[in-house]
Amino acid sequence: MAQKSEPVSNPKLIEAIEAMRADFTPETQNTTINAALRGTFFVPAIIEKKKEIVANADNEVKFEEKPKARFLLIKKQDGETFFPAFTDDEELSKFKSNEPYQRVKMRFGDIAMLVEQVPSIKGFVINPMSHNLPFTREMLENIKQVLIKRRNEQQAAAPKAEDKPAE
Repeated sequence: MAQKSEPVSNPKLIEAIEAMRADFTPETQNTTINAALRGTFFVPAIIEKKKEIVANADNEVKFEEKPKARFLLIKKQDGETFFPAFTDDEELSKFKSNEPYQRVKMRFGDIAMLVEQVPSIKGFVINPMSHNLPFTREMLENIKQVLIKRRNEQQAAAPKAEDKPAE
């Protein structure tokens, strides 16, 4: 859970989004995606603490509070639903909900995993009330495949570097 002492700020991402919107090229698009991948965001959620009966290894039973998060969603005009993600407090303050929510601090990869786990969600949108930068399920899958490929290439190259004799 994000506390007031843990500020979230993504100035490089905001700068990259604005540069991409001014001049949409593969370079500005890649810069924006890379900045988003390194970002941490606020995601509005309702945290419910429910008591559950839990048994330990000795079969002793006790009540434990298990927090459960229900993430709030936004619905686009075409009816598709997305998780909203906000780059900072100022952007989060633009989000209005009839339900009292808490801000949950999440990294890009965590939000992408959340999208993956909820089939009815189309993706997530960074700053939906201003920058409105969507990351759809398809985009997230493409990014994931590129990252897996890059990691595999780096792992394949690593042993070759170790095999070279010292000079």
